[in-house]
Amino acid sequence: MPHVPKILPVGLKLLQDPFLNKGTAFSEAERDKLKLRGLLPPQNLTMEQQCAKVLKGIRRKPTDLGKYITLMALYDRNITLFYKVLEENLEEMMPIIYTPTVGQACQEFSHIFRKARGLYPAGTGSDGKAQ
Repeated sequence: MPHVPKILPVGLKLLQDPFLNKGTAFSEAERDKLKLRGLLPPQNLTMEQQCAKVLKGIRRKPTDLGKYITLMALYDRNITLFYKVLEENLEEMMPIIYTPTVGQACQEFSHIFRKARGLYPAGTGSDGKAQ
């Protein structure tokens, strides 16, 4: 079940929630109701348009690790868009989010760290055993 708070945050707090953030896909009415005016570029882009824009940016990256970092940054800010990019480009994205690139990301974890996500599930130690 998706993460939906009882009271929807507004403004910056809404944009900082990757489960609720729609980026520039918020309609004019939503922007007014959710106090997003001035926090987003004025142009409304559909999820499809955002997907195309993100995909163009990913494809410009010269390395798979750079593409991986870009995708993880997208995941941190807009999970819906992240999965849309994956779903519509699965064959192209699988080598980026899975083998072999994710192995390189693990090896370079300390160099590419952006947000606490870890290399192993929460509640386990580096040995993989429950804490």
